[in-house]
Amino acid sequence: MALSMDEQRMLAEIERRLAAEDPGLATRLSSFRRRPGPTAGLRTPRGRIILLVGMLSLIAVISVVVYVLAPLRPAKAPSTPQTAHPAVIVQGNDNAAP
Repeated sequence: MALSMDEQRMLAEIERRLAAEDPGLATRLSSFRRRPGPTAGLRTPRGRIILLVGMLSLIAVISVVVYVLAPLRPAKAPSTPQTAHPAVIVQGNDNAAP
């Protein structure tokens, strides 16, 4: 949430007073701002470009591997329509009188 202009002005005034009253504390607190976080590099345009190029390279490598390995798969035998259960022909009893 962005601060209003009045709030920003009041915060800047508090920071100036703190720096004037206790320079050691102000120095220690300002050192927290200088330490970038683990994702700070991705917030810069250069970091985003590097991430984008890396992702595109990964996609390209995966595509090439799939393209190269696709012909190595064994071919499937052509499927012929078959019935699930073969028909059983039941003939009459051979012992029966004609």
